[in-house]
Amino acid sequence: MAQYSFPILENDELLPCMEEMELPITAAQMAKPTYDVVGPLFESVLISLTGITREELNQPLFAAIDAFEYPELHDESIAARNFFRHLAKLMSACGVKDFGMKDIHKPEPARLRRHLSAIINFAKFREEKLVVYSEMSAELDALVEEQQRLQELLAQKEAEKQRMLDERAAQQEEASGVLAEVSELTGQNQALNKQFMALAGEVKGLKAQCNSLADAAQAEKFELLAAKQENDRLNDQIVQSPEKFQRSLAELTSAVEAERGVVEDTDRACSDAMARQEMVGKVDKEVGKCLELMAELETAVATKKQHSRTAKELREAISGAQLDAGDLEQTQTHLRRQLATLSDRIKRLESQAAVKKEAMESSIEEQLRDKEAVQAENAAQQALCLQHEAETRAITEKSSELRVHHQAAVAALLARYQQLRSEVGSYNKTLQAVMAGQQQQDAGSGRAGRDQQ
Repeated sequence: MAQYSFPILENDELLPCMEEMELPITAAQMAKPTYDVVGPLFESVLISLTGITREELNQPLFAAIDAFEYPELHDESIAARNFFRHLAKLMSACGVKDFGMKDIHKPEPARLRRHLSAIINFAKFREEKLVVYSEMSAELDALVEEQQRLQELLAQKEAEKQRMLDERAAQQEEASGVLAEVSELTGQNQALNKQFMALAGEVKGLKAQCNSLADAAQAEKFELLAAKQENDRLNDQIVQSPEKFQRSLAELTSAVEAERGVVEDTDRACSDAMARQEMVGKVDKEVGKCLELMAELETAVATKKQHSRTAKELREAISGAQLDAGDLEQTQTHLRRQLATLSDRIKRLESQAAVKKEAMESSIEEQLRDKEAVQAENAAQQALCLQHEAETRAITEKSSELRVHHQAAVAALLARYQQLRSEVGSYNKTLQAVMAGQQQQDAGSGRAGRDQQ
């Protein structure tokens, strides 16, 4: 793989870029660079591009100072060494692999131009990638917030589902009470039906008896009328004898009184039969009302069974949606674990790269006088860096792929949530319709009870 070479800028391009980076330098200073110019310039570059502070650069390494017999003699050298170590690492990242102490203390115009061109190229690249990094960080934060919002929404839906389950349990208890009342009314209706059948047979017998008594009374009236006519005829033909007449009159009177008693008994029996018939009519009306009430109760029971079947179907649909939500959550957890694993691997690779870079820098510093050895070591380290860059690029691509999968999983979860929300809304509408129907039935039952009273 060929190494990318940054462009070497001329003064008309280099100086405005340095001024834009708030690192001013003149053409005269570029032509005759000195340590007094280059040292502060590189220090400002290091602070600007890495974020390290001047205090951190000048802070001595206490663990290293304790190793010297006279640490006060090495204060400045340790600080300068620390500064060079950070600057060499930055220049290596910029593409300058042969940066040394000489470039700071005895700078050359050509090498200084090359170093500043590399720094400008790296700064522009960093600025471009920093925008992408900021966008990706903002997108990741938005995804995390969206995930938290979805988790809160899922918790709300779980609470709403629990509330609906509690309401359904209460409705089932109420339905059980209605069924018990229906069973009781069914038993009462059966008893009334039996009583109605018995009274109907009795009424039929009483009607027949009443008809026979009426016929007998009518016949007795006809016989009494015939007897009076015969008495009048006989009185006209027979010679009147007072004693015999008195006896006949007494006999006729007794017969008339007997017939009158029979007629009165027949009238009383007819009145009793009519009263019982009227009572049977009332019972018949009450039985009719009970039959109508039974029909309404049967309709209510059928409606309740239909609603129970609908509720069962909705429960099955909710259970299926919950299983799907669980699968999506497991998938999301798996993706998070993969992302965490890749993040740890990237950190390990970065740490290994940092360690290897430090080892490379130490090796360069130790073999600075041997140019050929330095070049060979640089080539090996460059190949290793290229390999690390390839590995980092592959890991970055894998991370992007996982991010795409994660976004797809989040989109699928949102789509499933919308479907679940639609199903819950449909269930709410069905439940409201059932409750409205139940209230209408209760109101109808109350009116029927008042009419019966």
